[in-house]
Amino acid sequence: MLETRKVYPVDITPIEEELNQITEKLQISKAEAIRQAIRYYAEWVRDLKIITPRIIPLEEAKKEILKYLETREDVVYTDEIAEALNLDFDLTHKALMELWKDGEVVRKKD
Repeated sequence: MLETRKVYPVDITPIEEELNQITEKLQISKAEAIRQAIRYYAEWVRDLKIITPRIIPLEEAKKEILKYLETREDVVYTDEIAEALNLDFDLTHKALMELWKDGEVVRKKD
C-alpha cells in the first residue's frame, strides 16, 4: 500500500539566505532543514503551557495573595505568586506593592 505524502508549497523568499546558511553548515537538503526545523519547533511548543490569567478586582487579588502567602514560609517572588494564583503579573505586582505599603507584606532585601 502506498503511503500518502503531504506536500506544502512554502514561499521561503524572506528566509532564503538563512536556509542556505543552514544547509551549507549542516550539509543537508533544504527540505531536510525545513523538516528538522519543524520537528525542533514542535518539540519546543509541546512543553509550553498556555496561561490565561484571571481578571479580578485589585482588592480580591490582594485577599487571594495574602491567603496564599499564609501557606508559604519561604520567600515567594511575584512571578511565582502570579503563576500559582493564575493572576496577571502586573495585577499581582500592583497588589503586592499596595500590601507592602500597608505593611501587610515584607519585601525581600537584596
